[in-house]
Amino acid sequence: NKAFGSRSINLVVLKKEKADAIKLVDDIKGIVSGFTKDKSGLKVSLIDDLSFYIKRRLNILRNNGWVGMILVCLALFAFLSRGAAIMTAMGIPIAFMLTFIVMSFTGMTINLITMFGLVMILGLVVDDGIIISENVYRYIEKGLTPKEAAIKGTSEVIKPVTVTVLTTIVAFTPLLFMSGLIGKFIRGIPTVAIIALFASMLEAFFILPCHLADFAARRKSHSSDGQHKKRSAWFDKLLSGYSGILAAAVKRRYALAAALVSVLILSLLLAVFGMKFVLFPSRGIEQFYVRAEAPLGTSLYRTNELLAPLEEMLASLPKNELDAFTGEAGVMRLDRFAGPTSRFGSHLAQVTVYLTPERGRKRTASMIIDDLREKVKDIEGFDKIYFEREHSGPPVGKPVEVTVRGEKFDVLNGIADKIRWFLGGVKGVNDILSDYEWGKEEIRVIVDNDAAASTYLSVGDIASSVRNAFDGGIATTIKREKAEEEIAVLVRFPIERKDDISAFEKILIPNRFGNLIPLNKVARIEKEKSISYINHLDGKRAVTVTAEVDEKYTTSAVVNKKIYSKFKDISLENLGYTLKIGGEGEETKKSMRSLLKAFAMAFLLIFLILATNFRSLIQPLVIMLAIPFGLIGVVFGFFIHHEPLSFMAIMGIVGLNGVVVNDSIVLVDFINRLRAEGVDRRESILKAGAIRLRPVLLTTITTVGGLSTVAYGIGGRDPFLVPMALSIVWGLIFATALTLIALPCIYAIVDDVSLKFRHKSIFNPAKT
Repeated sequence: NKAFGSRSINLVVLKKEKADAIKLVDDIKGIVSGFTKDKSGLKVSLIDDLSFYIKRRLNILRNNGWVGMILVCLALFAFLSRGAAIMTAMGIPIAFMLTFIVMSFTGMTINLITMFGLVMILGLVVDDGIIISENVYRYIEKGLTPKEAAIKGTSEVIKPVTVTVLTTIVAFTPLLFMSGLIGKFIRGIPTVAIIALFASMLEAFFILPCHLADFAARRKSHSSDGQHKKRSAWFDKLLSGYSGILAAAVKRRYALAAALVSVLILSLLLAVFGMKFVLFPSRGIEQFYVRAEAPLGTSLYRTNELLAPLEEMLASLPKNELDAFTGEAGVMRLDRFAGPTSRFGSHLAQVTVYLTPERGRKRTASMIIDDLREKVKDIEGFDKIYFEREHSGPPVGKPVEVTVRGEKFDVLNGIADKIRWFLGGVKGVNDILSDYEWGKEEIRVIVDNDAAASTYLSVGDIASSVRNAFDGGIATTIKREKAEEEIAVLVRFPIERKDDISAFEKILIPNRFGNLIPLNKVARIEKEKSISYINHLDGKRAVTVTAEVDEKYTTSAVVNKKIYSKFKDISLENLGYTLKIGGEGEETKKSMRSLLKAFAMAFLLIFLILATNFRSLIQPLVIMLAIPFGLIGVVFGFFIHHEPLSFMAIMGIVGLNGVVVNDSIVLVDFINRLRAEGVDRRESILKAGAIRLRPVLLTTITTVGGLSTVAYGIGGRDPFLVPMALSIVWGLIFATALTLIALPCIYAIVDDVSLKFRHKSIFNPAKT
């Protein structure tokens, strides 16, 4: 083992499941500091510190929690009052505190995955509180006492708010049942989200109204009236402008709907044909491996010498890029530890490079690797030097991993060579490897069956004699006087003859008649190289071709699709031989299938909840139309930022759907309420839009503001969270405009169609 190019002892510390990683690392640092205190010349480095990532995400959660609270206070103070703003903002820490209590009782821990769920839900836990607070404040504006306003305002929206929370919970619930490795990896995210949403609903229904009744001051003085007028003057102008736009949109609703459908189709085409999909992008990766293979038979000491120039090259990396590196000769670890997937051999070497956090360096891991890939060409002594990046997310395998199954190795290797040659011509594919590798030279004893049979020898007899000649065989046993055990007498060739191939000519094999038959009369000796090991897949021999992908030029999904298209007829051309695409390609298919099932189940459950609430089969469809239109913002946001669509982006879309549907539910509910009071459809739409403008803008401002810090690294950047935050932020910005403008138009269009073909409105006052 080596570290920084010098001999070292590497210790790996594994924590127990329930141990606190941050406290454990701090304790280890204290022990190390005390150990090295009086030992000059001893250098100790701590590398691959998991607590760094946990602290980073905790800081993001803390910073964005404060930003969320401040934004809620500022937004509510701008729209409502100081008391309502503070009481509503208190919903965030209260909901999180209740969430932590439940997590503690259920045995859940605060880790990187559960913190991801908390960050994602940060902008949603306050939405129900905003709806209630705004409605209570509306009644205070009308002259009710805070207590009366709290009771009436909360009771008026308790039904739609319950439905909004339930639909958001239902959107997350199917993720609990996702199958496969990724399903296990993300299970903590929906669990934490559901707990937090229930906690926020309890706070909004029982704690917030009490606070508003006690602390939301009623306007009594002329002074307070003047402050209110100053505060509301700008909102009145905004409301007037919005009402005019909404009236014009409703009047031209069919043209607007056609334009929206066109934009939706355009965005979907852009997503399918103009954007990449990467399961877990490599951005933010701070670790990679340099692996090297010397000629077979190279001694361990020689391999260690050959490794020195490579380590010197890595040591020359700028200090703002290189944190540490460790080298090993004689082993090639394909995971963090020397597990069953690791390779051992005196000719193998590996260097693990740990980079500084990405935010503090100009070059990404991919750029550094590309630069090193050119430089290592000048290093002599190795047959192969290749690189592998550590991938974010769960261990899904290599970006390209193609396995050929069959019987004969010459055919398997021939097909594998064709795949390697094909991949070599695909731009962005590098470090192409095959696990079909030659091992050391073997001496094979080839038996002549006819000659053996004529001398009354079997293959077993011949094999046993050859083994006994070199490894030894028990000829007899002896027992000394008064000894309790017999001593076996082992007979074999002298040790010096083991390395002499001519020793085979001296081997004599006894047949069943006691005759000694020379080995060279019944067999011939051949020297031949053999493969290092034989892999099997589903009971058949297998050769696997793997490769890395540069996401600047292509993706795993695109390359695997090209492979399948090129070699789809391989089974017809070579009977008995099949091709299997695994690794990231296989996991991408599994995860997308599982996600589609989860989305289908979520949509069905949301529809059932909405249909039960509105007692209609048509109005839920109107509300759910907001979901696909919300995707417009996600697609254009990722396109502008040159970000690939990813699994974490899809997780963000799940959270986005909750906000979009929530705003739509309450808006449609208010339209129905007004129509039930006898207001005509057009006035109901305009008035409901005016009433819901303030809470919709508030939920958007707080959610977008809180997650913008995550998306753009304000207060701490975590590349793993960026796709999720971007999808919610950009999707919600577009979805807000669609909810306030497009949804009322869609409501009116569907009502027009219902009146024309069913001769009745989608609104039924008897069911309200």
